[in-house]
Amino acid sequence: MAAPVSRLAGLLVSCLAACLALAACGGTDSAEGPTTPATPPTTTTAGTTPPAAPAEEVRAVFLGDSYTVGVGSDGPTYAAQVADRLGWTQVEAAQSGTGYVSDGGGGDNAPFGGRVDDVVAADPDVVVVQGSTNDVGVDPAAVGAAAAALYAELAAAVPDADVVVLGPLAAPVVPRAAVEAVRDALAAAAGQAGVRFVDPIADGWLEPPDGLYADGLHPDEDGYARLADELAEDLRAAGW
Repeated sequence: MAAPVSRLAGLLVSCLAACLALAACGGTDSAEGPTTPATPPTTTTAGTTPPAAPAEEVRAVFLGDSYTVGVGSDGPTYAAQVADRLGWTQVEAAQSGTGYVSDGGGGDNAPFGGRVDDVVAADPDVVVVQGSTNDVGVDPAAVGAAAAALYAELAAAVPDADVVVLGPLAAPVVPRAAVEAVRDALAAAAGQAGVRFVDPIADGWLEPPDGLYADGLHPDEDGYARLADELAEDLRAAGW
């Protein structure tokens, strides 16, 4: 019985040695070849959303008179304040004394229609045409005709821009009936052109005027801030 036991022990020792040799070599190769570790799946944190794409820039040109220049205040212009409230980039194409017909005394100044090239150069999404009490005393029919020509020129020159017409304010030193005649001519021209007309007189902006005008004609710092508040609210209501 001793011999079979010895042979069995020898076989066991041989098998154990073979197993140890295979383990040292990393085991036998699979018929399918070595496997590639799987790429871990991408995970996201629960409750989070991807960052939103930045909003597109809105460029607005404010075409106007001394109100858009900001005469009467050392603070920011109403145009700058409106742009700040709405997140716009603004360009001011303004000259004191000018209007739809008034050229502000000539020289380097020109009526609104003479500054369309400046508007085009800014590549605007919005054009705000402000004013103007400087056209008071001009035949309202001529003011209306100049406004209609301007709106048509803007439609052709910047067809993708929205035009907003901001009518004149009822400044204390300007005869109310005269400024309302200008307002009515502009409202009619805007309506025919299909552009938005904002009427500060009908909506009672800067009224009563106490403490809101620097000289009876131009708003002061508080007046321009009020003007910016009113216009920004109107534009928001229109979808901006």
